[in-house]
Amino acid sequence: MKTFEIIAAAILIPAAALADTISSPGAAMVAVPLTFQSTTGSNNGQGSPFWNNNSLDGPNMNGGYFLTGTNASAGMTSDYLGAGGGFGNYLSTGSSGLDASTNFSFIQTALAVRITLLYTNGSANYSAYGTEIGLYNVQNPSQKQVLFAHGTLYNPAAFSGGVYNNNVSPQSPFSVNTWANYGIYANTCGFNPNGSIYCDTYYSNTALDQSSESARQHFALFQNAQNPQTYFVGFEDTRGLNATEGYGDFNDAMFRIETTTDFRTEVIPTPEPATFSIIGLGLVGLGLLRRSRLKK
Repeated sequence: MKTFEIIAAAILIPAAALADTISSPGAAMVAVPLTFQSTTGSNNGQGSPFWNNNSLDGPNMNGGYFLTGTNASAGMTSDYLGAGGGFGNYLSTGSSGLDASTNFSFIQTALAVRITLLYTNGSANYSAYGTEIGLYNVQNPSQKQVLFAHGTLYNPAAFSGGVYNNNVSPQSPFSVNTWANYGIYANTCGFNPNGSIYCDTYYSNTALDQSSESARQHFALFQNAQNPQTYFVGFEDTRGLNATEGYGDFNDAMFRIETTTDFRTEVIPTPEPATFSIIGLGLVGLGLLRRSRLKK
C-alpha cells in the first residue's frame, strides 16, 4: 500500500500598497529647516516656517519641536518626521508669512485611514463645548466624519478627560472610500471679551473659513520622509493674532494620519464553494504528481 503525502501550500496574495495623496495647488513638501529652533518666534509669528512660533505652553513647545523630538518636556524625545539628522517635511508655498495658500486635501486611493492622537494641549478643549476635529467631503463640506468629539481632548486648565500625550493607541481604521477627496476640519470654541462663547469652524481649505480667518491656515501638515504615506497634523485653535504666539503654536491637537492599506491586519475571507473546488483540484494534482514520482 502506497502512502500519499498531501502538501499544504500557502498562497499569499499581498495587499496593494495603496495610499492617499495630497492635493495642494501651488504648494509642496519642503524640508523642515535643521535650524528652525534658532528662528522660533521671529517676525511676530509671520516668519518661515509659518508654524514656528512661540508657545504659551512654555519654551520650545510648538508643534515642530514635538514632532522632531527636540524638546523632551513635550513628552516625547523621538523624531516622528525623519532619521539620520533630518526633520522631515512640511507643506508650504515656499514663501514667508502666513502661508494661507497652503490649502490642502487628500485624494482618496486607499481603502481606509487610521488616526492616532499624539498630543493635545489647548485651552479651547473645555468640556462644555471643546474642540471637535474630523474629516469632511471636499465635494460636500457638510458631510463630515468626526475623529475627536467635543469634550474629548485634553484641557490643561480643567484636567478633565481627554488625552494629553497618547502616542500609542490608534483608532480603528475607517473607510473613506465614499469620498473621492477629503479634507480636515475643526470646530473650536472660545470666549469673547464680554464672556460670551463663540464657535468657529476651520477647514484645511481656508476659503471655507469665516472671512476673518480665511487669510491664515489653522492646520500644519507634516510628512515623514522615510514613510511618505504617513502624515502628521498640528492644529491651531487661536482666533486672530496672539501677543505671545503670533498666529499659533500648532500643538493644540496633534495627530498622525496613515493613508495606506499596509497597516491593516488582512482578513482572510472564507472561500466560496467554487473556490474550494479549485483548491481541491489543485491538491489532487499535487497528489497525482507525487504518486507518479513514487512509481518511478
